[in-house]
Amino acid sequence: MKRIFLLAAIGLASVKSSVAQHFTHGLGVGIFVEDAKRTNAKGSFTFTYSPRLSFAETENTSLSIGIPLNIGFSGTYSGGYTSDGYYEENDLGYMINVPLMLNFNIGAGSAKGCQDRMGFFVGAGYAYHIGTVEDNLIGNVYPHTETESATGLAANIGLRIGVGHKKKHNIEIRSSYMRGMSSYKPHVFGANCLFNF
Repeated sequence: MKRIFLLAAIGLASVKSSVAQHFTHGLGVGIFVEDAKRTNAKGSFTFTYSPRLSFAETENTSLSIGIPLNIGFSGTYSGGYTSDGYYEENDLGYMINVPLMLNFNIGAGSAKGCQDRMGFFVGAGYAYHIGTVEDNLIGNVYPHTETESATGLAANIGLRIGVGHKKKHNIEIRSSYMRGMSSYKPHVFGANCLFNF
């Protein structure tokens, strides 16, 4: 699965130089919440890099394929001294979410020459998700943290607000959902804010 995403990224970059109508990058931050039957719910603060290739463009619509890579961190760490000595609690974790998304775009950010102030998009795809989870199976007196990964269907929806001269750049607000269909079958919800340039 990792090889498929790597090949898609390389293909996306190489197509840019030959037949791309509109190639953009986006950088931003977000929040992801992950939950599954046998794990505790976990929230993560994420950094996002989102390359996107638009094609089949009209004056203010397009189709696009993108790989919004999200890398996140979660948890807390604390330590100190008590009458019993030094103690520490560490439940730091990480997550990586990599979906391959096909979107329909309209308005701002959809086509190279589009100067609309507002735009919208909706799409679906397939995602790979990996990260640390805390197992909460009944019978585990001391829940333990482990690394799990899953693949599954993904969807996203959002809006874009054109900014700058001729609205060439935009601010994107996106919500996403992934339903893991392998391994521990997580539900992964995301909300991101990006600047596309």
